[in-house]
Amino acid sequence: EWNIPENNSIVYSTEMIKFNNFRISRDQQEIFIDNTSGNTEKDHVALNFDHFDLATIFSYFNPETELAGGDMNGKLVLEEPFGSSAMLADLEIRNFRVMEAPLGVLTLDASAKGGGNYAMDLSTKGGELDMDLTGEYTSSEVAAQLDLDLQINELQLSVLERFSQGEIKETSGSIAGNVKIGGTTLEPEYSGTLNFEDAGFNVSRLNADFELRQETIDIDNDGIYLDNFILRDTNDNQFVVSGEILTETYLNPEFNLSLEASDFNALNSTREDNDLFFGKANFDVDARITGDLYLPRIDGRLKVNSNTDLTYIMPDAELEMMERDGIVRFVNREDLDDILTGDNEEVTAVVSGMIVNTLIEIDRDAVFTIVIDDNTGDNFRVAGEGELTFTIASNGRTNLSGRYVMNRGHYEMSLYELVKRRFEIVDGSSISWSGDPMEASLDISALYKVETSATSLMAGGPTRNDLGRFRQELPFEVFLNVDGELMRPELSFNLEMPEEQQGAIGGEVYGRIQQLNQQEEELNKQVFSLLVLNRFFPDGGSDGSRGGTMNIARDNLNQALSDQLNRFSDQLVGDTGIELDFGVDSFTDYQGDSPQERTQLDITAQRRLMDDRLIVSVGSQVDVQGSNPTGESAPMIGNVSLEYLLTEDGRFRLKGFRRNMYENVIDGQIIVSGIALIFTREFNKFKELFEKEIQESQKEK
Repeated sequence: EWNIPENNSIVYSTEMIKFNNFRISRDQQEIFIDNTSGNTEKDHVALNFDHFDLATIFSYFNPETELAGGDMNGKLVLEEPFGSSAMLADLEIRNFRVMEAPLGVLTLDASAKGGGNYAMDLSTKGGELDMDLTGEYTSSEVAAQLDLDLQINELQLSVLERFSQGEIKETSGSIAGNVKIGGTTLEPEYSGTLNFEDAGFNVSRLNADFELRQETIDIDNDGIYLDNFILRDTNDNQFVVSGEILTETYLNPEFNLSLEASDFNALNSTREDNDLFFGKANFDVDARITGDLYLPRIDGRLKVNSNTDLTYIMPDAELEMMERDGIVRFVNREDLDDILTGDNEEVTAVVSGMIVNTLIEIDRDAVFTIVIDDNTGDNFRVAGEGELTFTIASNGRTNLSGRYVMNRGHYEMSLYELVKRRFEIVDGSSISWSGDPMEASLDISALYKVETSATSLMAGGPTRNDLGRFRQELPFEVFLNVDGELMRPELSFNLEMPEEQQGAIGGEVYGRIQQLNQQEEELNKQVFSLLVLNRFFPDGGSDGSRGGTMNIARDNLNQALSDQLNRFSDQLVGDTGIELDFGVDSFTDYQGDSPQERTQLDITAQRRLMDDRLIVSVGSQVDVQGSNPTGESAPMIGNVSLEYLLTEDGRFRLKGFRRNMYENVIDGQIIVSGIALIFTREFNKFKELFEKEIQESQKEK
């Protein structure tokens, strides 16, 4: 898209390339190039810019992102580009910007002072960077001699925010400083100071705010120096860094740093900030970093404080986390060329190893959550305390020793996406390490509590008439035990009853529980039934008086199905004032020539009228399996009841009803009608039934 007039010419020879008034133009912008050579003049290349858009040049390097831009006007002359090179300039770039950061107006003035000496004045004004680079330099065929002064009057932190590509946000304050530059272009010498002035920023992935109020960094050719460099969190807690980073060679700097912090908040994020880990992290640290970039060494103590509540989302297997590139790469120190023969095309930093010796303390109130399956919501949440020693040897071998003891928490799991159950972690559960971090020893117990009838559990023993004693609901405890190693856990279950309930019903139920714990297959079946149905599965030794094990199991499933239908009805009717109730009943009908299995779905609609004093219920049965052998179909409305609250609190009620029901083998399907006077009284203790009305009124007040 560039235009080159016909009279332009370029002369090429083995000694030089000569532009003779060479002009190119594009969209109102023009570059004029001219160079001359002779016995009396130095070789030079002159570039004249007329409203040239600086972004045009950088667009060739990265067409998708504007690296730099601005309206450039003026002249730039390069003298003896292949000899004692020097620069003459009278150049101005308006609307100068780098990575979309507005830096104002950049001006460059360079002039000859004679004797090979040149003066330079480079500045940016009117934007987010106020800077002056002034001084002199002496040209030379080997390397120019420098005498420059870089004065950073103000560098707003918003410039760094744009350069960070979203990693830093909500910046405020600025950086100022002065750097003296001497030496030569091949071996420059510099020294100076950078000052942070009320600088504040937020690290996006951590969503944590930090401040650098009046902090200073000193720099020179030998290193970077930090003297009580303080980073503050939102609660004004300090993270102090002192020491030096020696840069005698930039490829392998040496470290001598001390780190101290107390009650420091380093994380305050949500799932929106980071979908891998989020929450709150608070810690104390006292550590030293020594060594060099090839083999850094970290020694110290880290304490995780009680304000920590950290959640980690385990990524899906297809993310292939092991293939993610890292900044640290361990190699065989006996074969240092190994890093050259690896399959990575580029290495971010040459770290051949790392030495770490740390003592990690965890406060008993620090909470950690691991989301095992983000789709089902399965998660492990725990709090506990421990002291762990973590080390990394120079050859990359890691070692972890110590014990983490849990005092509370839960394991929440879904069973085949049917139901969700929550196991409470038993106090005293622990994880122990004595070497490889992945070879931890597990000793974890989790508890799920359920209240249910023991009728199905005891069905194989007492007669049917005696089973009524076991209909009362009793508390049972399901323990999930996790033993073995971290990578090869061993899972087992056992059933228990609270100590105060072990003697219930003559201790027969607890005796049966102890038997189950010795029969692994039967135990697992009962545990699964309790977790899924909140009921015991009927014993295979049932006497068959209710149709055998199949019918009893079907009764369990009927109750579970009824519960799900009733939950669905609550969502269906909403706030209409109508209550729907579902029930599923299975039985053996003997009215016909031969017994048949029948299942009926009971549907009842209920509405309260007259300020909730009158309750009207209508419903019917629908045959799901089998039918009435007499040939009579169930009426559209087979069940009707009217219930009136004689007293406002509902203690005395009058009820009339008509009910279609299957009574027993002899009577079969019958219709029952009647009227009832109902007295209802709620109490916590039997003695409350006999207290006077006045005493009860006072208690209610």
